[in-house]
Amino acid sequence: MNSTDAEYTDHKIFEELNYYASFYESLSNSVMSFSTKGTSAIANMDTYVYMSMRGTLESIDLVLKNGNLNDGYALLRKYYDSVMINAYTNLYINQNSEIADFYVAEINDWLHGKKPLPRMSKMAKYLKNSLFLSEVNELIDLNQRYEGIRNRCNDNMHYNFFSLVLLNDGRIYLKERSQHLEQLRKDVRNVFILNISYIFIINEHYMVSSDYLEHLEMGMTPPENSQYWVAPFIQEMLNKILLENRPDILELLKRSTNMELA
Repeated sequence: MNSTDAEYTDHKIFEELNYYASFYESLSNSVMSFSTKGTSAIANMDTYVYMSMRGTLESIDLVLKNGNLNDGYALLRKYYDSVMINAYTNLYINQNSEIADFYVAEINDWLHGKKPLPRMSKMAKYLKNSLFLSEVNELIDLNQRYEGIRNRCNDNMHYNFFSLVLLNDGRIYLKERSQHLEQLRKDVRNVFILNISYIFIINEHYMVSSDYLEHLEMGMTPPENSQYWVAPFIQEMLNKILLENRPDILELLKRSTNMELA
């Protein structure tokens, strides 16, 4: 199979990449009004993080359409790192903002270009060892499921096998190309699930419906308990992605957050 075959061009991954990208645009707009506590940032940092993730997913779509499957995995590695950074920065802020003198220096310095964040291995260890995330970590299983994804990304990044070089030339017929494309589809989906699992446990208010915020912005009293209403686009995503693929994580979100999840 090459990148012009219908089996390749009609593959589900293209539809799913477009869905994930659209979701991140909606999430970016939805969280914009929430301030990033513990920092001097004027706007919510995640507004920009989610638009960056959207851009990365659109880039994966573009390189795949050009037949560069190996490059798709290189970009998946970037997306994976951004998901871990998103979880780390929010968890670190939540756990340190109350004890900081004014700002959470590690995150605030990163936001203003003064210092980089810790190495990825340190951030991953921080997330893995978090008591707050212990239940979701047990379901996610970073050591098994996600270590495999990271290994595939690294194999493609570093050309650990010659066959991965060939994956970047869509003109070459490779019968295993469809298998690699399907594996990439599953890996992108699992990284997306990792992101929403972590961020909605850490910041459950990111799921809130616009009704609550719109009332506050207009100086009106929000309807009773509307702070627990879930945005329709988020409920749709939970039904589409978690209910079909990880109902155990959806049940955890229902059980461990105050949001009115269907």
